[in-house]
Amino acid sequence: MVIPADLNQNFTPVTCQVDALNGYDAWLSSLHECLDFPNDEEVMLIEFRDQYVFTHRSRVLERSQSKVLVSAPSLTEKEESQLAPSTGRHDYRVRVNVPIQVRFLEEKPGSLLKMGELVDLSRGGVSFSTADMTPYKLGDEINLQVVSWEYPVNIDAVVTRVIEEEESQTVAVRFVDRMNVRQREMVSAFIIQVHRRDAL
Repeated sequence: MVIPADLNQNFTPVTCQVDALNGYDAWLSSLHECLDFPNDEEVMLIEFRDQYVFTHRSRVLERSQSKVLVSAPSLTEKEESQLAPSTGRHDYRVRVNVPIQVRFLEEKPGSLLKMGELVDLSRGGVSFSTADMTPYKLGDEINLQVVSWEYPVNIDAVVTRVIEEEESQTVAVRFVDRMNVRQREMVSAFIIQVHRRDAL
């Protein structure tokens, strides 16, 4: 994925592939024609490899339609991948305040969605708060739609904990194992974005 090096702005991560590579530069092409590469000259290339994520600082040398030519990285950092399967409470978690829509998987499509707000996010799951007092039980299967990311993502999850308060409740869920790669990429990109903004 490609993101701007300047994280103090709103951006959409662009998933891409390497079309040509040599020791000095590489041509990257977007896998989503509707998304443009960042206009910034300085970019971060996020590479997912096995259980690790590599962040390469690079420069855009040339642009051609849905492709960019980037320089060899000037700096590379290696971290545990956020795409790895859930490993429980030891996962790195970030605090977020993002609106979501929730529905039970047993409900018919078109049912009235419940509103909530993410509280924190990890590679294995999320917790959210809601003023809707619909009862959630351990093991309930739900669908979360994040509505404020640059393009919505739907994630199926299972309820693992419920904390009831006077006028709201907090629900913790874990992501199901059948999450597709694109969903995991979006979760990973969001965690990386929040993590690096916090570091700044």
